[in-house]
Amino acid sequence: MGTHVHYHFGPDPSVVTALNALTAEIKKMSATLNNVDTEIATLTSDVAAETSVTNSAIALIDGFSAQLAAAVAAATNAGATAAQLASFSSLNQTLAANTTALAAAVTANTPATTSTVAGATGASTVAATPPAS
Repeated sequence: MGTHVHYHFGPDPSVVTALNALTAEIKKMSATLNNVDTEIATLTSDVAAETSVTNSAIALIDGFSAQLAAAVAAATNAGATAAQLASFSSLNQTLAANTTALAAAVTANTPATTSTVAGATGASTVAATPPAS
């Protein structure tokens, strides 16, 4: 006849506490990652919108310059004199100066920024620097 010994014991409270702490930390990390995903999606959308506005402004300014050049060419072909075209030349110079000033102002007033993703543990930092024109 054989002897069987069965020993039953409960979980170690320190192990249970450690597992609960790990579970809570994993849940916090998951929430932080979800927040980061949302922040990235928002940033991506903002960059796309800003790019669209910037490209529209560039197209508008380039369009003015092209229209002015076409008007000067048409007037020259129609026999306009240099004196008659002087105002167009002046406008073209002013447009070029304004375009340069606008580009400089955008660059000068777009600071390199650093932002920390909200809710991140261990500070994730994103640096934004304006593109060179």
